[in-house]
Amino acid sequence: SIATQLVLTIESPKQYVDIYFCNFRRQPPTVSFRKMITRLVNSGSNIVVFITVMISLLSPSATATASKSTEAVVETTVASKNLEHSDMGECNLSSDSENNITDAHCGSNPKQEKVPLWLDGEIEKIDWPSKHVEQNAFLQGVRLFFGNANDDDANNDRKDDLQVSIHQYAASLQPLLVSIRRLLHRYPELMFQEKITSQIVRRILAEMGIKNYSTGWAINIYSEYHNNPGAGGQEVKNFDGGGFGIVADIGTGEAPCVLLRADMDALPLVERTPLPPNLSDHDHFRSHHHGKMHACGHDAHMTMLLGAIYLFQSLATKDSNGETVYPFPGTIRVIFQPAEEGGAGAKRMIQEGVLTAHPAPSYAFAMHVWPTLPSGQIGFRSGPMLGSADMFTLTIEGVGGHAAFPHLVKDPIVASAAIVMNLQTLVSRGLNPLESGVISVSYLESGDGAHNVIPSKAIIRGTIRALSDEAMRQLKDGLVHIASKTADAHGCKLSSSEFSRDHYPVTMNDSDLFQFASRVGGIVADGRKVTDVDPTMGAEDFAFIAQSVPSAFFFLGQGGRDHSNHESRVPTNLGLHHPEFNLDEEVMSKGVELFVNLALRSLKDLNERRLNN
Repeated sequence: SIATQLVLTIESPKQYVDIYFCNFRRQPPTVSFRKMITRLVNSGSNIVVFITVMISLLSPSATATASKSTEAVVETTVASKNLEHSDMGECNLSSDSENNITDAHCGSNPKQEKVPLWLDGEIEKIDWPSKHVEQNAFLQGVRLFFGNANDDDANNDRKDDLQVSIHQYAASLQPLLVSIRRLLHRYPELMFQEKITSQIVRRILAEMGIKNYSTGWAINIYSEYHNNPGAGGQEVKNFDGGGFGIVADIGTGEAPCVLLRADMDALPLVERTPLPPNLSDHDHFRSHHHGKMHACGHDAHMTMLLGAIYLFQSLATKDSNGETVYPFPGTIRVIFQPAEEGGAGAKRMIQEGVLTAHPAPSYAFAMHVWPTLPSGQIGFRSGPMLGSADMFTLTIEGVGGHAAFPHLVKDPIVASAAIVMNLQTLVSRGLNPLESGVISVSYLESGDGAHNVIPSKAIIRGTIRALSDEAMRQLKDGLVHIASKTADAHGCKLSSSEFSRDHYPVTMNDSDLFQFASRVGGIVADGRKVTDVDPTMGAEDFAFIAQSVPSAFFFLGQGGRDHSNHESRVPTNLGLHHPEFNLDEEVMSKGVELFVNLALRSLKDLNERRLNN
């Protein structure tokens, strides 16, 4: 363990203290270290503090490496002092359209914080590929694809030149995908707090040559409401205001437009995924943020979208005027969306104009890694793919008193227990048996811990899920009715019933898009066909996008592999949101294939439809 901590060029004690922590494991500075440096800075003005801390014994080669790293950090910091996000290639705007997506939010994000220098070292460790034959074959395949209207006959068994080139190119990016995913996995952040995640994505976009993109998307308009519970039931303090979403348009900047989306946020879980036997403690990529974990695969979703962007950007060439051009007609809009895990980040971005900015998308696509599907399979269906979901909080008030005199009190605990039991009949006796729904009570709190006191209040929390809007309305109405009448029957009252401000609607796969999307998914999937799946009661805020744009949402299988022969030998079929959730990293290239095929084939389909009309 070797660490070098530096504080560089502080011109004024009133200036925001930038602390760069550059070490061989690339960890952020500790709170105690920040406090120590802040005290030093406040003790004088116009000071330059250089502190080098070496932990453990250094070999001569390690000392030399640390020395060179320190010199590089000093030179970089002096040269780039006071640089904002725009110096990373962000928001170099085109004036072609006043409604262009790149200027929709540029500069609107108030958090123009400096990028921590340790992030430079993390980006440097990404395994970038060199230019190779796969890139040339891909470019040739795309040019052929868009130059021949009959080239995309995916219903026969002949060779598909475009898919072959995409498959080979995506497979060659596996080291890149793994290094990006592991970097994102090390720094998970909860909804509306995805600052480092956003910085990583922006830096990677800049490395790929993506200059025109906008930030500041998905502002948390309910900051007092979304106070996310942390691990162990602790509230997350200093809850941020969001605005870390990223949007970029790749292509002509004109219609048709296809939207690809990846979510960004993590979960409040302590990661307990076992270390693969081929990784040492030094090389592991477990969460560096205790109590936060990418246990829902969002790190993989971002990585797969970045991989697709890498392929799209490899198609860019310069015309005779030096302008960047792409060999496909139309625009691919990529969005990195914060706050999927309960914050309705997709709805925030829609309200902020991501679907109405020119050019408005005609199709939208997203995917989710799915542990219950074997790796390599792609799950899909027409109609409802994921359920509608809402969260509820019921407050039951009674009359408290001594536990020895229950006849003198109105016990809210007994009333709450009866409510929990009675709610179990709501689906079986209150909902059409041809409909689907579920009510789960996940939290019941009452009292202050005293054994001999009957409290005066109890709180019940849980979720409601359904596969139609009408069923959701019936369940919500029935829940309040049962809770109120049951409380009355026990001499208590339902003093309040609260629901989410943004309940998630059903994620619907567009029926008109189904044949096209299932055909494209089959091109990529093992067995050359999508797997028909049942809808799930899990919810997705991509549903908000699907309400406005014809959309398709896929499950990317990542479980069921023969783990005895798998490199990691750590199971990848544990459920989402599990503290030992483990990604089958080998499926990420297939996710890249799916994104790229959907985008390019959709642009061709949309252009042909426009010509035929």
